[in-house]
Amino acid sequence: MKRFRRPLLLVFLALSSLGVAGAASLLAADPAEEKPPATAPGAVEVHLSEYVVKMPETLPAGPTTFALHNDGNKKHAFKIEGPGIEGTQSAILEPHATGELKVTLQPGEYKIYCPIGSHSIKGMSVKLVVTGTQGG
Repeated sequence: MKRFRRPLLLVFLALSSLGVAGAASLLAADPAEEKPPATAPGAVEVHLSEYVVKMPETLPAGPTTFALHNDGNKKHAFKIEGPGIEGTQSAILEPHATGELKVTLQPGEYKIYCPIGSHSIKGMSVKLVVTGTQGG
């Protein structure tokens, strides 16, 4: 019997240390202290689907990253035209794909639309008003 005591003791110590480590990790992961990831300054969520562009109607001027989400079942893209931007376009996004388009917005009005086929005519077109500057 004596020869089994040492292995049992080692197993017990190993399990005990895992329990302490597990408890420590649970204590460290206090949900009240968790914060959602910070959105980068100038990041704008854009959701594309048949035949809608969902995004803010007003944005501040300055460097902007459009975070594109194709929520639809057809291919879509994002094209922007306005002050200082003549037809800058994202890559074509497959259904349920994501992408981004970086531009520097100036104050004024912009047309945003899906340039694929007749998507714009079917409703995938919005007007964006850009005012002032970010943080100003």
